[in-house]
Amino acid sequence: MATDDSSDLRSLIDRARARDEAALSQLLEMHNRRLLESVRAELGDKLRQRLESQDIMQQVYLDALGSIDQFVDRGHDSFFAWLRRIAVHRICDADRRAFQTLKRGREVRAGDLGRDASMTRLFEALAATSTSPSGAVDFAERERLLKQALDQLSADQREAISLRYFHQLNVAEAAAKMDRSERAVRSLCVRALIRLRELLGDAI
Repeated sequence: MATDDSSDLRSLIDRARARDEAALSQLLEMHNRRLLESVRAELGDKLRQRLESQDIMQQVYLDALGSIDQFVDRGHDSFFAWLRRIAVHRICDADRRAFQTLKRGREVRAGDLGRDASMTRLFEALAATSTSPSGAVDFAERERLLKQALDQLSADQREAISLRYFHQLNVAEAAAKMDRSERAVRSLCVRALIRLRELLGDAI
C-alpha cells in the first residue's frame, strides 16, 4: 500500500511539473492542514498579531505554482519539506517588511493619507508574490491600472479578491459569503493574483 501511495504521489508531482493545476491543487490540499499548523507554529504569538497565516499560505501556493519545476523529489516527505522551506522564507520576508513599516512609522502613515487603503493592501499582496522590482509608477496611475486589470478577471475571481482584500475577510469568511469551499476560494485568489501580476507587470 505504501508503494502505491508513493507511486501516486510521484504521479501527482510529475503532472504538477507539467503545469497541471488540478494535480498541484491536489498536492497542496494533501499537505494543507499540516502546513498551516507549521506556519502558525513558525509565526508564534508575536508575529501572529501582525501576519495572517492564510496570507502566508496563499503566498506559498503562488510560489509553489511558479517554481514546481525546481522541486527535487528526495523521497518520503520531501514535498512537504519543500513547501515548509518556502513558508519559512515567506514568513521572514513578511516579518522584515512589517518591521520596516513599523520603523518608518509616521512617515508611512503620512504617505498613505488620501489613498485607497484597500488598493494599497492588494498592491502589497501582489508585490509580495513578485520577483521583479517595482516600477516607478505613481500611486494614482497604479490604482487606475489595477482597476482596469480587475475588470479582466472572472466574476468569481473579482468577488474572491474583493472579499479577501477590500473587505478583509479571512478565507473561511469569504468561503461562507461565496457559498464555496475554502479550497475553492484559495484557488480563486491564487489564480486572480497570478493574472493581476501578469496584467500589471512593472506597475506593481
